[in-house]
Amino acid sequence: MDYIVPISEARGKLPELIKKIAHFGKHLIITRNGRAEAVMLSPEELETLEIMADKNTLDSIQRAKKDMREGRMSTFEEVFGDV
Repeated sequence: MDYIVPISEARGKLPELIKKIAHFGKHLIITRNGRAEAVMLSPEELETLEIMADKNTLDSIQRAKKDMREGRMSTFEEVFGDV
């Protein structure tokens, strides 16, 4: 369940709300005059959303999964040599 908080309440409870977002993985929806104005979410979730929005990255992940299923893999050393 997301947290829905008016902006006036969010100002005074920001540290507590940030802990909830980080610990429980919830979203914080901040409202103004009863309407959603902003959303806060964890950095990990933001990263996931950015990856999911990038078609090239998703295609690359799908190709990599297929390669792994079909046994087409290389070791770190085979790709990068002795570093």
